[in-house]
Amino acid sequence: MKFFLILFCISIFAFFGFVQNDKTYNQRILSQINTSDDQIEKIISEMTLREKVAQMMVTNSFGFDLDENSDDFKRFKNLIEVEKVGGVIFFKGNSVQEANLINKLQSYSNIPLLISADFERGTAMRLEDGSLFPSNMGLGATRNTELAYKMGLQIAKECRAIGVHQNYSPVVDVNNNPKNPIINVRSFGEDPLLVSQMGDAMIKGLQDGNVIATAKHFPGHGDTDIDSHSDLPIINFGMDRLNSIELVPFKSAINSGVKSVMIAHLSFPAVDVTPFLPSSLSKKIVTDILINDLNFNGLIVTDALNMKGITKHFTTKEVALSCVDAGIDIILMPQGEKESIDAIVEAVGQGVFSEERINKSVRKILEAKKWAGLFENKFVDVNNVKNIVNSNDAKILSQQIADASITLVKNNNSILPFTNVSDNSAFIISLNNGNETANADYFIKTFSESNMFKSLESVNLTGDLTNVDELISKSKNFDNIIIPIYAKVKIMTGTVGLPETQLNLINALVQNGKKVTVLSMGNPYLIQGFDGIDAYVCAFGDSEATINSTIKAINGTIKFKGKLPVGISEEFPYGTGILN
Repeated sequence: MKFFLILFCISIFAFFGFVQNDKTYNQRILSQINTSDDQIEKIISEMTLREKVAQMMVTNSFGFDLDENSDDFKRFKNLIEVEKVGGVIFFKGNSVQEANLINKLQSYSNIPLLISADFERGTAMRLEDGSLFPSNMGLGATRNTELAYKMGLQIAKECRAIGVHQNYSPVVDVNNNPKNPIINVRSFGEDPLLVSQMGDAMIKGLQDGNVIATAKHFPGHGDTDIDSHSDLPIINFGMDRLNSIELVPFKSAINSGVKSVMIAHLSFPAVDVTPFLPSSLSKKIVTDILINDLNFNGLIVTDALNMKGITKHFTTKEVALSCVDAGIDIILMPQGEKESIDAIVEAVGQGVFSEERINKSVRKILEAKKWAGLFENKFVDVNNVKNIVNSNDAKILSQQIADASITLVKNNNSILPFTNVSDNSAFIISLNNGNETANADYFIKTFSESNMFKSLESVNLTGDLTNVDELISKSKNFDNIIIPIYAKVKIMTGTVGLPETQLNLINALVQNGKKVTVLSMGNPYLIQGFDGIDAYVCAFGDSEATINSTIKAINGTIKFKGKLPVGISEEFPYGTGILN
């Protein structure tokens, strides 16, 4: 009977084009059949130590290449077929390309690969044709957990369509440091309860969609002023504070059933005094606090191990051994997969770690793959990808979230909304803290189409400014000065603020006596750098949906509904929001 069952399964897979002419095919089918009978322990017993250790490795793509003759593809194939790594994370490509590549890579692996991605705000964070939602802080401004759930569920649908099983989201860091250069609008806000409520809702949406959610960055990255991509941040407070603020959303996520937690690369001397040791490599953080104190039994994954907070202080071998010692299950993007595997296998052989310690992580990884349904079918239908990714439903939901998020913080003399300005002129001065125009062009195009003002001119400025006297003089010819600011989180920059020259420009424009409206299309704390503006609007991002909503709110088409999820100054505390 079992023989006929195997033949039937083989014929079904052949019908769908999944049969591969390689010697491992029958092994793969048998593995799927056995595991469908819940024989994870049997699989573990039949794996070599090296194969078990390899399951803990998640490798990454350096670019995105479907060419089987490319170096990156050959590297992938070797890591999967020879080294037998357990998973892959992607950062580039389009949805159909990624689905095709994932199917191909899955065909090389005996045990299904766990595919992961960083889709915090939607698949467009990595895919050229994905969907993009407002930032988490924008969601926090809505105070609407139903929207957070729906966003998680929609992202999950797109993940599964392309073959992604684990999303490194949501960020449940409590952003209570205005100078935080890497979290900022990625956080739901500064209130632990709000972050918990929104995070739990998004986790439920993701996992209802059969995607493993990942609460990050444990034990909390919200009160740092250093980007761990560049160096090792240090948390300079004790456990009382950590328990009352930073750990609250993680405790809530664990109680809500989150299946994975990501550990941050940040030092916490109050718990572990080892010099330069990040939480991701600390047994006192991972095992003692997360596993023992908080009773978390799910997957524990490091933050990416190519970040300077790690590579600046430790070798690849040291990182691998410290991960196992700490209690990590998934070693994400090690800087040398084979070297990492070799180091751990050697350490087990020398009695540094027991094989049962490795089995514990492998068991959790295989159970996660089983939960995701990978042993029943590890492939996706590429023909269906375009029907799901960035669908009309996703666009409608994104716009609903954006419409509910726009927050009116300051409105002197009720100059907003611009409802009786058809005789007026407006000068739009877009500011960016980097070397790009962000979505400024889309803003100008959409604003122009709204026909709010009789005449309109615009200019885009980036980085440090010089020779702005002519611009300041020109601004005197307009009734209204509108300043969208695109100060966004960018890794390795160390800041989400504006250059001093841009702040000086805003203050100089105010001195002209014209009506000045500032629209924060990212970092909400910017108002701390200038005085005297007439109106301040927080949009928390610059996605197309957010820009659409911002323009609709300032011209009166929709009402301002958002409330600040963070306090941005003494004058404008948490919860500020002028509703009209």
